[in-house]
Amino acid sequence: MRKPAVIWLTGLSGAGKTTVARKLAELCREKGICPVLLDGDEIRKVTGQGGFDEESRKAHNLRVGQLAALFEQQGHLVIVSMIAPYAGTRQAVREMCRCYVEVFTDTPLEVCIRRDPKGLYRKALSNEISEFTGISAPYEAPDAPELRIDTSVNDAQECAGMIWEYYSGLKK
Repeated sequence: MRKPAVIWLTGLSGAGKTTVARKLAELCREKGICPVLLDGDEIRKVTGQGGFDEESRKAHNLRVGQLAALFEQQGHLVIVSMIAPYAGTRQAVREMCRCYVEVFTDTPLEVCIRRDPKGLYRKALSNEISEFTGISAPYEAPDAPELRIDTSVNDAQECAGMIWEYYSGLKK
């Protein structure tokens, strides 16, 4: 059994967080670990939480953080993928966890806009969506993440491998 931990992938919409998280979960299963995978968008759908204003986002991030910390305390490896735009909220989640690994999916905004998997940047840039992270709402990039990955330079499998390498080096 590997060390329980929370691996928190943060970055802009379209940066590749969910894709990398899924690849990492596959890699973990290949290594005999069944991780808990928490995706911010999926949890939003399940809980029915609306609201993309600052307070709603912070509350959502803290709820996911509490859930991740609970799973970690029960001995699980937890992989979280969500924008999590506020540094203070990510710090609060870090403090909830025993072993928190922040992974900044530092893919350039231009690449995220070009990918636009959900059509959200197009809507944000044409003012159909307000309070869109990276366009009309802030994203506070991590100052000192444990890892920094860029999915415009490395594919999702390579990024997952980098995260696995880091995680494998953690002391139990």
